[in-house]
Amino acid sequence: MFILLTLLDLISLGVSLNPPIIFNATYQVKYNREITNDREHVFVFNKYEARQTARVLLISNNATTNDPLMVVAKQHKEILSWQLPLIISSDSGKIEFNNSTKTLCPDNITHYHNFYDLLYEYQDGPIISVSTASTIKFNYTLQVDLTNIFVEVDVEYDIIVSPSKPLYYFYNFPKNVTDADWDSQTVLLKINSKDDVCMLVSIQNASCPIYDQLHDIKFEGYWETVDKQGGITISKRNFPNGFFVVFVAQSDDSDCVGFTKTQTKDRNKNVTFVIKPSISYRDYLKAVGITIGCIVISYFVLIITFCCWSRKDTKPREMNYVDENDSYVVSTPNSVQAPELRDDVSMDETEYDTITEVDYNRELILTKPVLYLSDLARKDPRVLKKKSYFYLWHVLTVALFYGLPVVQLVITYQKVLNDTGDQDLCYYNFLCAHPLGFLSDFNHLFSNIGYVTFGLLFLFLVYKRERLHKDDIFEKHFGIPQHYGLYYAIGAALVMEGVLSGSYHICPNHSNFQFDSSFMYVIAVLCIVKLYQTRHPDINATAYSTFSVLAVAILLGMIGVLEANLMFWILFTVLHLSLCLIMTAQIYYFGYWKLDKGVFLRVWQVYRHDFWASPRTVLRPLHKGRMVLLVLGNLSNWGLAVAGIYNHERDFATYLLAVFMCNTMLYFIFYIVMKLLHKERIKLQPLMYLVLSIICAISAIYFFYNKSISWALTPAQSRWFNQECKLLQFYDYHDIWHFLSAIGMFFSFMMLLTLDDDLSHSLRTKIAVF
Repeated sequence: MFILLTLLDLISLGVSLNPPIIFNATYQVKYNREITNDREHVFVFNKYEARQTARVLLISNNATTNDPLMVVAKQHKEILSWQLPLIISSDSGKIEFNNSTKTLCPDNITHYHNFYDLLYEYQDGPIISVSTASTIKFNYTLQVDLTNIFVEVDVEYDIIVSPSKPLYYFYNFPKNVTDADWDSQTVLLKINSKDDVCMLVSIQNASCPIYDQLHDIKFEGYWETVDKQGGITISKRNFPNGFFVVFVAQSDDSDCVGFTKTQTKDRNKNVTFVIKPSISYRDYLKAVGITIGCIVISYFVLIITFCCWSRKDTKPREMNYVDENDSYVVSTPNSVQAPELRDDVSMDETEYDTITEVDYNRELILTKPVLYLSDLARKDPRVLKKKSYFYLWHVLTVALFYGLPVVQLVITYQKVLNDTGDQDLCYYNFLCAHPLGFLSDFNHLFSNIGYVTFGLLFLFLVYKRERLHKDDIFEKHFGIPQHYGLYYAIGAALVMEGVLSGSYHICPNHSNFQFDSSFMYVIAVLCIVKLYQTRHPDINATAYSTFSVLAVAILLGMIGVLEANLMFWILFTVLHLSLCLIMTAQIYYFGYWKLDKGVFLRVWQVYRHDFWASPRTVLRPLHKGRMVLLVLGNLSNWGLAVAGIYNHERDFATYLLAVFMCNTMLYFIFYIVMKLLHKERIKLQPLMYLVLSIICAISAIYFFYNKSISWALTPAQSRWFNQECKLLQFYDYHDIWHFLSAIGMFFSFMMLLTLDDDLSHSLRTKIAVF
């Protein structure tokens, strides 16, 4: 029955049933033949050494899509068929190729570990049959070459591929390798090309058939798009019998550039590739061990240093002292006359957030040339302390409900990548991505340990400081209100930044970058709130309003990632600059300026009565130093806005993060300059933290801009930035950025914690507000 159906098929195709013409063919020889539908041509090749494989080249300029040239290559265990012209679909239309190259899959290649094992082995030669249904004679050229497809470590190979001429090579891991020689168990494939032609590279298991056509290459193993540079780390755990590396140029460049452009028919691509051993098992443990060891040493040094300094700074509280510039004498903290503190402190924030509770004249505060902390620290300190803990509860709540879905999602991303083999799904630095278990890129996950460990260290030091300074009566009249809940919130946010940044780096891409930046927004805003609270304890922003602003910021970040067109950038810029003006008024007027229905009426009244009476009095700032710094801050934000509009086609999420971080830095500078202008001093401990944080920040920025990926581009274009490991053969520049930014933020927080230690024994009636 099968034979009958075959005969009917041949008759329907117009193929002659005459006996075929058989040629005893020789390798490396071109055969130019004419063919019609009356006879099939069969080329029989002799046995060849198993360390080589057969590669078939076929050319026919006369074959058409209506009367194609049909080719069948038969081996001992495999049959491969194709036709000329070869038709390949693309986004810009179909492309016909009148030549093709096919590499025949070697039958027993998985039994050997290198081509030296095959020196005395032979395998049967292929049988190539050529036929057509055309009644008109046309020419074709056939050539079968023997080629070595075995790849050796650290040897560069130069090849040329096209959509109709795919090539593949084979690598097998050495036998009898111990765990200590893990460099033989994991290898790095590095690919380079000077041509812009888009290409697919596939890593396939050591079995036949090999999927080397554009329509089926994604069916097996791992694959990625490459134009100028690419790479992938391959583990023996996933390919125990070795693997094939398949190269095929695509019919157009849309997958590499992100859009369809006019294509030329010349799609040849020159490629250079090399397989290098990855780091050894010992190097892996060495990098992790050194990292953990450095963190442990840092813990020891920082805790000892902080405890010694804290003991020195708090010692005067145990003895009598006299303020040098005042006759006010304090023998002990208990000698301060303070109102009796009630035990029934409410946790309802609405009971102490309204400014009407403050028992002093609002107009007097606004017109005083110098305002002191005692004017803005009238509330029960226990109330403000409990209020500050609302920030911590908000951070923990957001961390739980935001963090758990993030972790679940990125793990799903990783599983999808492992199941489909789609390396374009995640934007790794493929030249420095060390796998561990089911994770493709462990080192970029592990390098976030700095955020977690230094966040925990900061929490411990805050707790230690709170225990040492637990003196409610003393702190009601002396020094800056601490409000430790905000410090705990900042430390918890740093820990969560490590968790979410690590989650993002499990599978970094355009869609989940917000996971990496969300808690950076939180940290920036909390630092600004803490700095403002330092001199304005009674009128600070509530936790509810603070996290409402953060929610809007994250919403804007999401919209910017999805739809960052020019109109959105303009609207965001208007909102950004408007908020800058509002915050300027809030800071200049100590929080008493309000944006409400009566703002225009108040402006009109000032213009009508005060301005015409004395224009210079109205226009002349009451607080000149503060005005100058605020103007400079606004100019900086205008500069950011102009840069954002000019580069609006780039990623919005990074720009939004830059806005938050720059404004946090500006407020730090504002605070330090105002502190110095008021003749306050910066003690050695915060000065040391300041210098160290600046050094870390400058270094971190350098490594941040030497990026190794860019998800704002296509996956193939992102690989242009891929670079080999720079530190301990394990970390790249972005890993170093993780460490330096974590250390820099820790030192910044420590500076924030200790910045006003010079005022710890100063009366609040002498501490200026700015």
